[in-house]
Amino acid sequence: MINRIIDFILKIRSRSRVKNNTTITGKNHIIGARANVMLSDGAQKEQVTIDSDCWLYGKIAVQNGGTVALHKHAQIGENSYILCVNHIEIGAYTAVAPNVTICDNNNHPISPEQRKIMRVYPPGHDSKMWKHSANAPIIIGENCWIGTNVRICKGVTIGDNSIVAACSVVTKDVPANCIVAGNPARIVKTNIDKL
Repeated sequence: MINRIIDFILKIRSRSRVKNNTTITGKNHIIGARANVMLSDGAQKEQVTIDSDCWLYGKIAVQNGGTVALHKHAQIGENSYILCVNHIEIGAYTAVAPNVTICDNNNHPISPEQRKIMRVYPPGHDSKMWKHSANAPIIIGENCWIGTNVRICKGVTIGDNSIVAACSVVTKDVPANCIVAGNPARIVKTNIDKL
């Protein structure tokens, strides 16, 4: 009984956080108890759009001018993170499993000297913002399946209908209608639309 009450309270809080920090269109959204949308470094709610019939159980963090778009019937699993300072797009009918990280930036500068400078400033300081790291957009097509514990790196495009196997690290583009697996992810099956 107590767990149900806690879960109910968490769902109300999550819905409020998500609603206040996104532009939601359509209807029939499912917002999980631990879902969250975090905006920082000048990001605005208009930069995160969630279309109708989406399920959001994970977390979205947007900084600076980054934009995130979830198209209709997209699903983001529990404990999954979308970390954006550039652009991340999740196509219609695409499902992202739990514990996935989709990150369009390096989260930190590569220069050893700049990383040393970062360490002396408190959390939230401008030197720690993602805009100072290399970044590139991520586009995930329609009707894709992204397996558990996957990491999708900056600059990647995943074609429609493709599958990324569990525990893969995607560092390069994935063509449509194929399965990729491994670290780094490689094509293991093509033409799955003809199966």
